[in-house]
Amino acid sequence: MHVKKGGKNGNMTVDKLAIMMNNSFERLEEKMATKDDIKDIRHDILNLGDRFVSYHMFDKLASRVHVLEKKQK
Repeated sequence: MHVKKGGKNGNMTVDKLAIMMNNSFERLEEKMATKDDIKDIRHDILNLGDRFVSYHMFDKLASRVHVLEKKQK
């Protein structure tokens, strides 16, 4: 059985068409896996706040320590 294909190559077999579709599905699956990886990375980044002090909190604390050090001198 042949499937007509427009263009220079003429006809395409069902097997070739099936292989092309399979390759397309594999590329789609790879892209979807990448999106899941991005979601995991985003989740990890958002959780960094739970493990580390924010820049603003650190800056406030550094200012307070600086004031206390000046008072002791």
